[in-house]
Amino acid sequence: MIQPEDVVIRKKSGEPAFSSADDSRIGLHLRRMIGDALDMRATDLHLEPDGAQVRVRARVDGFLRDVAHLDGDTGGRLVSAIKVLCDLDIAGRSPMQDGSFSASVKGKPIEMRVSTLEEIGGEKLALRILEAESAAQDMSKLGLSHRSENELKAFLARSQGMLVVSGPTGNGKSTTLHSMLRAVDRRRRNVIAIEDPVESRIEYVTHVAVNARAGTTFAGALRNALRQDPNVLMIGEIRDAETASIAIQSGLTGHLVLSTVHARDALGTVTRLADLGVEPHLIADVLNFALAQRLVRVLCPRCRRPVPERELRDHPLRSLISGTIFDAGRCQACGGSGYRGRVGVFELVKMTDRLRPLIAGRAPESELRKAAEADGAVPVLFAAMERVNEGVTSLEEVERVIG
Repeated sequence: MIQPEDVVIRKKSGEPAFSSADDSRIGLHLRRMIGDALDMRATDLHLEPDGAQVRVRARVDGFLRDVAHLDGDTGGRLVSAIKVLCDLDIAGRSPMQDGSFSASVKGKPIEMRVSTLEEIGGEKLALRILEAESAAQDMSKLGLSHRSENELKAFLARSQGMLVVSGPTGNGKSTTLHSMLRAVDRRRRNVIAIEDPVESRIEYVTHVAVNARAGTTFAGALRNALRQDPNVLMIGEIRDAETASIAIQSGLTGHLVLSTVHARDALGTVTRLADLGVEPHLIADVLNFALAQRLVRVLCPRCRRPVPERELRDHPLRSLISGTIFDAGRCQACGGSGYRGRVGVFELVKMTDRLRPLIAGRAPESELRKAAEADGAVPVLFAAMERVNEGVTSLEEVERVIG
């Protein structure tokens, strides 16, 4: 358990904050809130006006849960104190502001990204908790199959090409890209990562933060990065035609490019790039891998319970179930949710000699899928059902996440 005294909150100058007697009570609330959030493995904290109170909620394994209700005076002072830490405007209360402050917990550095939103009941704060070590884990911990991991590591050793990761917001695409950067030979290669925001730092990687308000866009940062003699380019997201065009040309001209798009599955990446104006023959030439991913919650090992066979007889996914599968229980260890932690499930499509001419010829997605599966691609639903059969997650969780 993390105690409030284990948490040190720092000002922009680097000095500890809340050192005066006046600030001690508010500082204690904030230190306790951060410590409790880390104990719960929370990724975000929300401070929300709730009548005469301020409600505090934490996001754990993708879901928000209530953790505290503060009286109006304490909640208001806490909101103001956090804004002061971030050098935000506390006088005029702008409709939306963004900032950050730093902390350390038992000596481990943490950054708190803060955004504010004015609503009819007052001001809402969202705090993203960024731990330096968590966003760049080893590829072996992502949940990839052994075959997929080996194929991707071989690709990361190449001098040029392109890999694009797809999936909804909050499903770990940035974590996957950071893990891939860790697998790159960064000492002998010039690696530049362009992100919005920069969530963690990796040794021997040049991190560039996108800031639209300051005029730094993905496309602009990418153009500048290409003047820096890069070998590997990581682009946090391809979201417009200009970035897509520069990324494709980079992959064609001797750079290894890693990026993400918003698409429902791996082959949806091809459609998304085409929608952004990239010619299909260029997609076929440069794209090596399309990786789709989702995060499913892991069943709590202490309270998971077997699902009776009679409940599965008429289930639409019955043909994909083998052996005993499990459902969520409730216990103190998992906070009553039945789950503890999340793991990735992936669909990796390798661009083969069977697929490339179909992409260049603008074949429909249904034809692309048949060709990909003929070459060994495993749909993300099948990959998720393997996790169900292993007892890692539940059928209900797969239905919720994948449908």
